[in-house]
Amino acid sequence: MIDQYAEESLPVLDEVIAQYERIGYPCLRTSATDLTNLDALTALLAQKTSLFSGHSGVGKSSLLNACFPEFDVRVGDISESSQKGQHTTTFAEMFPLPGGGYIVDTPGIKGFGIIDVEKDELALYFPEMKEKLSECRFYNCKHLTEPGCAVKEAVENGEIAETRYESYAAIMSDDEGPYR
Repeated sequence: MIDQYAEESLPVLDEVIAQYERIGYPCLRTSATDLTNLDALTALLAQKTSLFSGHSGVGKSSLLNACFPEFDVRVGDISESSQKGQHTTTFAEMFPLPGGGYIVDTPGIKGFGIIDVEKDELALYFPEMKEKLSECRFYNCKHLTEPGCAVKEAVENGEIAETRYESYAAIMSDDEGPYR
């Protein structure tokens, strides 16, 4: 939601959006306060089951109320001390969408975990890396230290965002993660 960003942070947001759009994820700049792109968002949600997920107090429920006032989802006030939203949603709730589909409003989260993903398969979940896998010198390349790695080369050439690769490498090096 763009109303969460200070004006000086918008160029960084633009970079992140461009990065995700390049690898095939549609991104919308939305705002519950000034109603930016709500028609486009409701069109994306139609006839699907979708989930609103994110940190506590970022406006997931406010955005749902802006799109679908009939849901009347409970929202909290802005904290006077932090000037941020406060945790309000305490359980996941699914709402039927007008015209078909469902939306799930979830409580705020502190982090994500990965379940039932083998480390050998992790690169398959990064679309921009998946494209390069067949170009690696070794069929069992982990894309960390191996010579002739097309993924690392693509990062060096700017074809794969360094931040995405860093996320991949962090997951691969985390031996205490909830995945196998």
